[in-house]
Amino acid sequence: MNLKGGKRLTRGAWRAAALLMALAILAPGPQSAALADTGATAIAIAAPIMGVVGCAAIGYGMWLNRPGSPDQPPKIPGELYTGVFLGGSLVGPGADNWNFRYAGGTPNLSNINYQPAVVGGVKIGWFTPWWPNIGIEAETNFTRHDIAQQTVNASPAIIFNPTVSIQQKFNVWTMALKLMFRYGFFKDQEVPFGRLQPYLGIGPGAVIIYGQNDSAKNLSLEVQAGVRYMALKNVSIFTEYKYSQQWDVELEAQQVFTPGGVPLALGRTNFDFDTHKFVLGVAYHW
Repeated sequence: MNLKGGKRLTRGAWRAAALLMALAILAPGPQSAALADTGATAIAIAAPIMGVVGCAAIGYGMWLNRPGSPDQPPKIPGELYTGVFLGGSLVGPGADNWNFRYAGGTPNLSNINYQPAVVGGVKIGWFTPWWPNIGIEAETNFTRHDIAQQTVNASPAIIFNPTVSIQQKFNVWTMALKLMFRYGFFKDQEVPFGRLQPYLGIGPGAVIIYGQNDSAKNLSLEVQAGVRYMALKNVSIFTEYKYSQQWDVELEAQQVFTPGGVPLALGRTNFDFDTHKFVLGVAYHW
């Protein structure tokens, strides 16, 4: 092997390492027992730090594979892409019932309404050179679903109040790693795989819900279905539906009030939390 060829292989190895490091950093891992106990503070500090490091690794990988780079080829094998998206988010019906626990009992709070919200995010993905229909995708998105002050049913009654008033602000940060499957239609010389590409993705996620007085950290199931159109050789536009499901979310400090606004009880609440997101975006492909 000549020296020039060796240098190219070395650069290719560094590019692959940068991609793997970025995906490893952004991939949600299992929650340890210690972290589950100390929870909020550890994740609130660690998550932004890891996000910054992950974005730096992604940026480095993109720089190595930038168009017109003097040391191309080689590049990371397969198809690497990164994109941004914006859309709307709704909370599903699975989140409208809370199990509220306080010193006087464990009533159920029902018919809770969440406000719809705008969602935005970024993602990076890679389709393999061996099976171009299969790939992986790392994503992070952020949205907010407030619970405006409202009166809900309490069963059994809380201190002789069959209806109570609640209010909450939810900032929701989602990180996900998904296994991707795609198919191509309308193949041509510029885009051999096909300009129109419907796809599916499924995988684990980690969601942090920042409430007014507490935060909740949970693993989630993330599912998406979408279609992209390769408008140019390296540029696509896409639309996606994203479904996120968490089970047994817990907030340790939830205040309930009388319908007149007088503080009634402070307790812990548990609930399932599912969201439905519809987004439009644009991506660049290497």
